[in-house]
Parts: sequence; structure tokens; C-alpha cells
Amino acid sequence: MSNLVDAKALLAGQRIVVTRARHQARDLEDLIREVGAVPITYPCIAVVAPTDVAALDRHLRNLHEYDWLAFSSGNAVRAVADRARALAALPQLKRLRTAALGHSTEAEMRRQIGKGADFVPTEFSAEALARQMPLGERSTVLLPQSDLADDQAAAIMRSRGADVSTVVAYRTVIGSGGVDLGAMISTGAVDALTFASPSAVRFFRQRCSAPAALELPALCLGEKTAITAVSAGFGCVIAPATLGLRAMLMAFATHCAKLS
Repeated sequence: MSNLVDAKALLAGQRIVVTRARHQARDLEDLIREVGAVPITYPCIAVVAPTDVAALDRHLRNLHEYDWLAFSSGNAVRAVADRARALAALPQLKRLRTAALGHSTEAEMRRQIGKGADFVPTEFSAEALARQMPLGERSTVLLPQSDLADDQAAAIMRSRGADVSTVVAYRTVIGSGGVDLGAMISTGAVDALTFASPSAVRFFRQRCSAPAALELPALCLGEKTAITAVSAGFGCVIAPATLGLRAMLMAFATHCAKLS
């Protein structure tokens, strides 16, 4: 569904849980309000600095060695930009060719670095980024990521002939605070949950073990997040075919239309 007026009619008053980290929640909360729904704050993720930034600093001091800098999340952008500012390396960062996973990651690049991405993939997954980047033979790529990230994206780039350096730019830990979600679910005061990453799904289940939570629609951003939600036991997993938080809400509106 792409019609905002129809979406508002279907989603008005729906109570939708936002599990994103506090510093990332506002965009989704604003979109939820825009369609007439009610955001419920329940951070399941927190982003913190690596226990040791020496490896990240070493790569940022040697940016001249790389052809590409690939960002798979806004958190990676923020973490790299923070360290680059501390090292006075932001000018070198701006000169690199960059790839960004999704338009929200690119928007974070504009805020933090002052430039957009040279490449954004057509699918929302780190693997798609790795497959679609216009790499040349022996291209050198710096891939800053979470401590929880797997090696699939780097492996795909290497299979294409690239020389890839991965580095932990930030740590993803379980969030805290927000509402008493278990109590709200038990009284039927929640209509849907949102997850923007596989980590959000896993940490949600650690924070909220209420069996009834698995009966709620799980709105997921990206295929890997949706797969994780299915594996976690959610019975109704909704993921948009196109990129973006707005598309995720529109997919929920389409789901609601089928039930009405």
C-alpha cells in the first residue's frame, strides 16, 4: 500500500512498539505518528564504543590505502565519524568513495560526514551491498561494523576479488528502559512490534519473554531481520518488498486491510 490517506484510515490508533536504540528511534516514531498510530518506546538495543578503539584508529589513520568505505548501518557511520573527528581524519574520509546500505544510512552520512554515498544497493541487506557494489579487481574496501556482524558481506566482496578489511566500529548491547511492555501486552494494549535488525529481535526476546508477544505482528526491516523473527517464534512476520521505515508501515497497513 502506498496511499498515505488509506494507511492513516487503517492504522489510526494502532499502538506500535519501537525497539530501536534511543538515538535512532525518533524517525520511526515520527512516521508512526504521521500515519495516526501511537509509538510505544521499548529500546532493545544500545550502541556503545568498542572496548579498544586502537584497531579502528589504525584504519582511519590509513584511509589512503582504501578505494571504498562501506557502511552497512547508520551506527557504523556515527561511530566512524566520531573517531575520525577525534583523529582529525574527517577530510580524508570525505575523499573516499563510499557505499551505504539504505537511504537512512546515507542520510546519516550526510549528517555526520557531510557527503552522500556514491553507491546505495537496491536491496536492504549487507549481502546485497557486497554483491552490487561496483568493485574493480583488487579494489580495497574498509568495512566498519558491529561486534555482532557476521563475515558474509566481506566474504562476498572477497569472492569478487576485493581486498577487504573489517573492523569493529561499535558494540551492540541489549537496551533498557521504556514501558512495562509485558504488562501492556497482557492487557491487549499493543497492536504491533517493529524490528530494524536481527539483534533487535534477539534482544527483544531477552527483555520480553511474554508468550503473547509472539502472537503480535512483527514488522521487520530487511530479509535477515524477518528470518530471525520467524526463527524466534513470531507467527505473523511482515516485511516490505522495498526499502525503508515508511515501507514497513505501509506493509502493516496492507496487512490490516486484509483483516478488515
